[in-house]
Amino acid sequence: MKKLIKSKEFKLALTLIIIVGLGITVYGVLNILLKNKDENKNELSLNQPTAEIKAIYLMSVTGGQITKEDLEAHPEILPVTDFATLASHTNKHIAIWIDKDAISLLPEGWLNQEPQKFYPIIMIGYNNALYSMREKLGMPIIGPMVDWSKQTLEPGFSVWMIDSYSENGISSIMKGYSEKIDVSRILEISDELLKKSLSIIEYKNIQYGFSFSLPVSWEGYSIAEDKWEGEALVQGSDVVVEQGPIILIRHPQWTKENPRQDIPIMVFTIEQWNELQQEKFHIGAAPIGPTELGRNSKYVFALPARYNVAFPPGFEEVEEILENHPLKAF
Repeated sequence: MKKLIKSKEFKLALTLIIIVGLGITVYGVLNILLKNKDENKNELSLNQPTAEIKAIYLMSVTGGQITKEDLEAHPEILPVTDFATLASHTNKHIAIWIDKDAISLLPEGWLNQEPQKFYPIIMIGYNNALYSMREKLGMPIIGPMVDWSKQTLEPGFSVWMIDSYSENGISSIMKGYSEKIDVSRILEISDELLKKSLSIIEYKNIQYGFSFSLPVSWEGYSIAEDKWEGEALVQGSDVVVEQGPIILIRHPQWTKENPRQDIPIMVFTIEQWNELQQEKFHIGAAPIGPTELGRNSKYVFALPARYNVAFPPGFEEVEEILENHPLKAF
């Protein structure tokens, strides 16, 4: 045994065992450290707030007029390089930006269809709105034909959006900007147009004295009526002591088979509203009451508590409409 321990072969084998053991130990420690690093990285990414997408930018796979650095600095712009991804995001009220080198990615007529035809459309790279929107995008814009071989197109961007939609026809905003491509500037214009697009149609109720602004995509809306009931604040009692109308503004795509989110407007007399605030009666089982939207000398107009608790299709759009304070009393 002593001879074996003293032999060169034994010493070499022992050295190899020690080296391998140390290697395994180091590998294990590094693996744990890297795993913890990845977990911390994932945790950070989960905790970081994601930017609200304000515009979707269709560009070529080889790049566009907006630089990669600008896109990285503005996470509220979502760059895409194919039509399918673009179309999957237009179910939300959003601005559509199209790079001049990505026009060929759009199917013919797509921009004239709902819902995208009601959103701001911005062409990045052409300052002439007529050229950008009619000649290149095939928009239904009436005007003289232009010999573009005699025209000089300057760098910039162009804007198009419907701003009026009725039986008498359609009018639109069509404007060109001979400016340097500045993302903040284009975002500013997009935000203005998005807000405007939420208040193009006006519903006016003469009976109670209020108007309500709607986006152009609600053209063809209908009005339905319901009623609210206020019950006495007596335990075990379901006696109705007050009642009044609810005006329902209904989306044009609403059907019995596939109902969408209505915009419900409760109408109270001033006296009824004051008594509700004094808890002389209650409405429904919700622990909170209706939210006031506006008032005139006779009536208070309010949004029912938990009106969208079932989250029907279109509830996000209604929330966005309401955020812009669309009701005006007179």
